[in-house]
Amino acid sequence: MTDDRLEHLQDVGRVLWPAPLQLCLGKAARGPSTGRVHREYLLLPSGRRPRLLVPSGRRAAAGALRGYGVGRGRSARWQATALAAGMASGLAPLLLRDRVRLVDDRRDARIGDAPSIEAQLSEVLGTEVLLSMYLGAPRANRKPVLQVLSPEGRTLAYVKVGVDPLTCRLVRDEAAALVALAAAGLQRATVPSVLHSGQWNGLELLVQSPLPVGSSRGRPSRERVVAAQVEVADIGRTAAAPLAGSAYWTALTERISTLPETASARSLAELRLGIEQRFGDVELALGAWHGDWTPWNTALAGDRLLVWDWERYAGSVPAGFDAVHWALQTDLVNRLADPSESARRSLASAASVLEPFGVTGEQARATVVCYFAELATRYLADRQVEAGARLGDVGSWLLPAIVTALDDDAHVRLGPQERRGTE
Repeated sequence: MTDDRLEHLQDVGRVLWPAPLQLCLGKAARGPSTGRVHREYLLLPSGRRPRLLVPSGRRAAAGALRGYGVGRGRSARWQATALAAGMASGLAPLLLRDRVRLVDDRRDARIGDAPSIEAQLSEVLGTEVLLSMYLGAPRANRKPVLQVLSPEGRTLAYVKVGVDPLTCRLVRDEAAALVALAAAGLQRATVPSVLHSGQWNGLELLVQSPLPVGSSRGRPSRERVVAAQVEVADIGRTAAAPLAGSAYWTALTERISTLPETASARSLAELRLGIEQRFGDVELALGAWHGDWTPWNTALAGDRLLVWDWERYAGSVPAGFDAVHWALQTDLVNRLADPSESARRSLASAASVLEPFGVTGEQARATVVCYFAELATRYLADRQVEAGARLGDVGSWLLPAIVTALDDDAHVRLGPQERRGTE
């Protein structure tokens, strides 16, 4: 069976390396039957379990791997470090047999003559470039994320490529977010700057400056991360006011009303009424949030906290969303916890997690419930369950968590069909 990530590579390969280039998969001992090899890449760790595409040159491959384990578990960091050392020595490329070749079958083809993404980025950055690409798991917002390298293995930039309406919007949103954050003058977090944004061949490109993730030493403390999250939440922060009349609640209500028609969407619309009945009078302050702040997009380099992946950045949400998201996603992804249990732990820990934001008691519980509704709305709008995302079925965990958070006298409950989250 073909790995889904390999299918994804083949799909995006057609737009990143359009005709006359052809993307060919094979073993190191085999060459293309016809045409000239434009570029050659290694599939790591193998063609059976593809996770990373790196240039075959040992210095560029080692450079691509140096920052790969940042933000992941200790085992992943060690593996990335060991593999980078193997690449630099020249031994690993001899042992890794699964390759991807870009073949140009024009008789007069010349290296660098094809209309590839490398050619475009070389023009943008004004120098020769090589590319590495992370191959992510299935989800609606999966998109090519490219590390741009010099032939010597120095990281020049990171690039996100929008390939469909959703990912194009997210790429544009991140470009706008980085511009806004640059103007905000953050002191507790370092974020990328925009080197270039625009369209190429109908795709949306965002070229970002590299952060020094290769110099990362260990994970930042919870106190360091929370202080940065509080600083972001203070961007445009409002005085506390009742949830029901807030700009956030009005916007969320509108987004829920425009969701694709599914059983889970209908249940969420009903639960919105229950949330308003239960927590509408609770006063919450609104501010900005990263939108997807997790250990794997955060690193500590010297005295600098590095934070990237700002495509979900937004203002006017209940203060503390980022801290709730960090805790939940760490539990779900790093510990592979049961989603329903993770959601219950989020409710139980609300007061302690949100205390640094000045959110206490009933405010904390209301904030977590709003976060559940926010995340469910996002997953439903993006059609994550149809994309095969592991956590995309909100009817199996997020919606029941909202029910649990409502008092016994709440008027909204899920039926069996809604609990399944299916039509």
